[in-house]
Amino acid sequence: WQVDNKYTLLGGVIGAFITITVIQSMGALGPAKAAMLIVISQLAVAYVIELAGLFGVDKEPFEWRKILGLLIAIFGIIIFKWQK
Repeated sequence: WQVDNKYTLLGGVIGAFITITVIQSMGALGPAKAAMLIVISQLAVAYVIELAGLFGVDKEPFEWRKILGLLIAIFGIIIFKWQK
């Protein structure tokens, strides 16, 4: 029962948290808006993991174009949600 990387044990807890938040966001926002928000959240967290070099991932330098891409996607959600 030896585990080399203790952080890998968090996978189940993180997965359960993600499942709960996805279920709640589908009910609150609807499937399309929730799916867009989920994907953007995953991209943002993945970029932070790359920047910090967490979980054994190679540390990457900061790039403005990636932040710009996330902002464009967020702006798309705002446009999608915008109603008269």
